[in-house]
Amino acid sequence: MIRTTFTAIFILAITLTACAQPPVTQPLPTPTAHVPGTIKLTYVGNEGVLISDGAKAVLIDGLHRKYGDAYLNPPPEVLSAMETAKPPFDLVRVVLVSHVHGDHFSAESVGLHLKNNPKAILVSDAQKMSEVARLFPDHESIRNQTYEETPEWKQRLVFERDGIKVTLLGMKHGGDRFWWIKNLGHIIEIGGKKLFHFGDADTGLENFASFNLAAEKIDIAFIPYWFLLNEDGRKLVRETIAAKTNIAVHISPQSADADAANMRRLYPGVDAFTKMLEERSY
Repeated sequence: MIRTTFTAIFILAITLTACAQPPVTQPLPTPTAHVPGTIKLTYVGNEGVLISDGAKAVLIDGLHRKYGDAYLNPPPEVLSAMETAKPPFDLVRVVLVSHVHGDHFSAESVGLHLKNNPKAILVSDAQKMSEVARLFPDHESIRNQTYEETPEWKQRLVFERDGIKVTLLGMKHGGDRFWWIKNLGHIIEIGGKKLFHFGDADTGLENFASFNLAAEKIDIAFIPYWFLLNEDGRKLVRETIAAKTNIAVHISPQSADADAANMRRLYPGVDAFTKMLEERSY
């Protein structure tokens, strides 16, 4: 009886000690070398993308945390690298956020990245700034790393810094129940390329038409996959956005292979991001 009790206590002590240890964070895989004269895209889940020209980078919708099993959530090592500004996220100079839903944005993650990367600045609207101020305890330390621009619906505002130009577009979020969500589109110019990211924008033509996107001659557009599921959405992508290259995003990891294949069937020539830290160079 004494031996049994001692054994049980010993096992319990080992178990509690193991549980008390912090989780082991694995190093990130080594990224591919940057080809001079190109931009490299690194996918960080849902609609999150790191856009780099090799000397500087934009991180859009990348600073998010676990939101649910249907979403591509950053594993601990990727989240840690983003929040602590470890390579390749040390090149970030501009942080952008389309909207405040948790699969696109974590106020604490944004705050931590800015705190650990004094060269970076958050450029976004009043709604995101308010969330960072409310939810990041040390927000006073990063106030000078924020730049507020709040375009109204169908309005555009421009920000430029360090050879990066961002045009912020006031757009509606999809779905009437999200009427209160401020959704921003972004035309990003870096490394001689022009990229278009529009968050979870409403799929209606009126939400896009006033920006005359075809005249922008966009090189790369990030397309939420549901835009490709019906002919109206495909027509909007083809004629209104009219990008040279389209990459489908926000595909659930639970059905990634089948959904990506379906996107390519419905819209031949479309690319798709489905895996964490997947890369493309252009």
